[in-house]
Amino acid sequence: MPGALRILGTTVLAAAVAAPASAADIIQPGEEKLTVMLGAFLPAFRTKVEVDGEQNTGDRIDLNRDLGADRNDSGGWVGAEWRFAPRHRLGFTYSRFTLRGDRTIDRDLHIGDKVFPTGTEVESQLRLELIPITYSYSLIKQDNDELAVTAGIHWDRLSFRVDASASIGGRSAANEASSNANLPLPLFGLRYDHRFSERWSAGATLAAFALKFGEDSFDSQGSLISARLSAEYRFSRHFAAGAALDSFKVNAKASKGDWHGAMDYGYVGPQLYLLSRF
Repeated sequence: MPGALRILGTTVLAAAVAAPASAADIIQPGEEKLTVMLGAFLPAFRTKVEVDGEQNTGDRIDLNRDLGADRNDSGGWVGAEWRFAPRHRLGFTYSRFTLRGDRTIDRDLHIGDKVFPTGTEVESQLRLELIPITYSYSLIKQDNDELAVTAGIHWDRLSFRVDASASIGGRSAANEASSNANLPLPLFGLRYDHRFSERWSAGATLAAFALKFGEDSFDSQGSLISARLSAEYRFSRHFAAGAALDSFKVNAKASKGDWHGAMDYGYVGPQLYLLSRF
C-alpha cells in the first residue's frame, strides 16, 4: 500500500475507535470555526513540458510517451480552512507528486540548449507541488445548503530534471538538463455543499482562469480549470471520512525565471480523506 494511503488508513482507524457521538452532538458543516484535512490521491496524470534554451526552442515532451514516466502516482495532501465569520472562509491545501521515468528514447529530444540523441538511456523526474489558497464568501447559507463564490491563488511549483547516458564511439557520455518554475495562477469559482442528514453530506466545486500577464508582472499566460465532487460521512463529533473525484488541468507558458517554455499538466482520479471540525 502506498505511504499516503497507509498513513490515512491508520489515522481513520484511530479516529473511528474514538467514543462515538450521537447525531445531535456532531459539529455540522457551517457550524465549525476550523477544519483540518488529510487525504490521499490516486490520480492518472497527463503531462507535457517544453523547456526552451537561450538559442533554441525546446521540444514538446510527453513524459509518459517520450520518457516512460508512470501516469499513475499516488500522493498525499493536507489542508485547513478557517471560518472567521459565518459567511467568510479562508483556506489552503498542499499536495505533492513526483513522476519518474526511465527509457531509451526513440527520437532526438531538445531540452533547453541540450540535445539528447536517439538511443540515449534517459532518467527523468518531474516534481509537482500544488498550493491553492482561497477565500470563500457564502451567497446562500442555510441549515442544509451553502453556496459560495471563491477567489484566490493556485500556486504551482514545478521541478524538472533529465539525466542521460549514451555510448558514442565505444566511449560513454553523460548529459543532463533541469529547470524549475513557480506559477502563481489566479482562480475564481463556485462551491456548493448540501447536507442530507446529520451524518451525510455532499459537495461540488468548480474553479477556473484564463489570463495573460504582462512583462512587468510574470510575463506568462495560460489557463486553469479544476472540478471536484465529494461526499462525506460524519462518524463522531469532530471527525468525518470522505471520498471525492477530482480533476485538474493547467496549460501555461512562461518566459521569465529559470523555466522558459510551456507546461501542460493535469490529472483526474479519486481521493480518500479524513477531516476534523472544531
